Amino acid sequence: MPSGTPAPALHYALLLFADFGHIAPTLGVTRELLRRGHRVTYVVDERFAAVVEETGARAVTYTSARGDFYRSADPTADQLAEDGYRLLVDTVHTVFPTAMEAFAADRPDVVLYDFETVAAGRVAARLLDAVPVQVCPSHAANESFSMRAQMWDADHPVMAEGAKVMIGFMGEHGIGLDEMARYGAEWDLRNLVFLPRAFQIEGDTFDDRFAFVGPTFSEPPADSARWTPPGDGRRVALVSLGTEAGDRAGFFRQCAQAFDPAGWHVVMTLGRDSDPAHLGPLPEHVEAHSWLPHPQVLPYADVFVCHAGMGSLMEALHYGTPVVALPRAHELALSAQQLERCGVGRAQPRTGLTAPALAEAVAGLLADPGTPAALARMREAVRTAGGGGAAPPPPRPRGGGAPRGAAAGGGPAGPGRGRRPGCGGGPAGGGGPSAPPTCWRPGRPAATRSRPRADPPRTRVVPGTSSVPGTTTCARILSVSAAASRTRSLWRCCGRSSRRSAPGTPRSRTSARW
Repeated sequence: MPSGTPAPALHYALLLFADFGHIAPTLGVTRELLRRGHRVTYVVDERFAAVVEETGARAVTYTSARGDFYRSADPTADQLAEDGYRLLVDTVHTVFPTAMEAFAADRPDVVLYDFETVAAGRVAARLLDAVPVQVCPSHAANESFSMRAQMWDADHPVMAEGAKVMIGFMGEHGIGLDEMARYGAEWDLRNLVFLPRAFQIEGDTFDDRFAFVGPTFSEPPADSARWTPPGDGRRVALVSLGTEAGDRAGFFRQCAQAFDPAGWHVVMTLGRDSDPAHLGPLPEHVEAHSWLPHPQVLPYADVFVCHAGMGSLMEALHYGTPVVALPRAHELALSAQQLERCGVGRAQPRTGLTAPALAEAVAGLLADPGTPAALARMREAVRTAGGGGAAPPPPRPRGGGAPRGAAAGGGPAGPGRGRRPGCGGGPAGGGGPSAPPTCWRPGRPAATRSRPRADPPRTRVVPGTSSVPGTTTCARILSVSAAASRTRSLWRCCGRSSRRSAPGTPRSRTSARW
């Protein structure tokens, strides 16, 4: 192709798990692809059609049989296996035929799928002669680290039934036993990971098949209605169990009791289908919302209590907010443990949780002198993942103090501690400021702490591509921040590759892939 000739427009298809946390990280990529003249089609549960169509993409809908998978609190091993089996059956019997019918006369050039839609995505890409790309909204897997082994008991009888479904499905579409191991692998030749390598479990073991592009959520537009913190000097705690938390009234009331009203103001987001009235009367220092975009609160928050969903964690770490994680199951517990390994949070079991135990975890995290430097390193990793581009400036503390993460007292930052063992690799693993930032000084009376002021985000929004109202993890659009570079990196990752092939064998860290 002659130099300067525009690349031909491509058609991208996305087959994703029926969960907002899996769909949201791709929305910024979709907007950028559409801006560049490409076409994007989602095969998506009907509940998410409006979110997808708001970007300008086409939504081909079906009704998911997801059930309580990822929604139920503290599921048993039997429940996990049964729910996973039903999800597999739904993927091959509903999602796959829906996709094939939609693309019969309009074949995509690239098929993007995730961990839960592996079977449908890979077989569809093969039959449609499209490039398969696996997207990872949470931790990726490779030869050294297996998400599947962490989540499922391989000896559970339901797993054998699931294997039969996979073998039958692949055989039906011409994939023989000699190829099934490749098509059943946990990773593909091309994998987009929506977190920085520094937070990936065993991140140093991942080669160039994996592009760690970081999160692509959106900061609130400058002209949007914004949450404002109390002006009385109290600390702010944000509490959430994610967008689909369900009825957890007891948990939220317990959290309200964990924070002393004299020193804390508590903001709770209960879940999109939850009614704050179900909590009953709340103390005056607590405000509850069915939902509120977390980027409106996190610049002011001293701590974030959450379920350890990756979208929530990436938002918190983007703003340098420490996390107390209360995972309920699945890979959430792995992410909570990774918070501790990286020195940016504490993990607490949900079972048997008491208000005093939560209060103790929060106090211990905030008193740890190593937390601010670890947060500064991870914040930098989150903001610079996926390529160049300047991140937006950190929020300035009220009263003109140093930004969160800068060395206190002015002057150059002191030498930082090395990367903690088990915390992923990348440039952010090096040193950082050792002194706590001005806006968070352990031992300083809460009433005199300066809190960050939220600056208007440096974001240029293209007409017709504004952020989805009410969401918390929408992609930045054409920002001058690092997130815009991540979105462009994602486009380059998908757009440059033209080889259509099945998942393959391991490649070296130095081999060219993207």
